[in-house]
Amino acid sequence: MSDGNGQNGSNGTRARWAGVLITVILAAGAMTVQWGVVTTKLQQVEKRLDEFIGEARSIRADYQAMERRVSYLEGKVAGLSAAAEAGKVGRP
Repeated sequence: MSDGNGQNGSNGTRARWAGVLITVILAAGAMTVQWGVVTTKLQQVEKRLDEFIGEARSIRADYQAMERRVSYLEGKVAGLSAAAEAGKVGRP
C-alpha cells in the first residue's frame, strides 16, 4: 500500500506508536505527581492525628488527676462526717 507520495504507510504507524508512547509517558508523569500529592496529604493527616492523640493523652492525664483530687476530698468529707457522727453519739 502506498500513499499519495509513494510511501508505504509506515510513517503513519510510527506516528501512532509515537503518540501512544508520549501518552504513556505523560500518564506515568501525571501519576507520579498525583502520588506525590496524595503522599503529602497523607503525611499532613498523620501529623494532625498525632497532635490529636497527644492532646487526648494530656486531657486524659488532667482528668485522672482531677479524679484523684475529688476522691481525696470525698475521703476527707466522709472522714469528717464520721467523726462528727461519732462525736454526737458519744454525748449524753
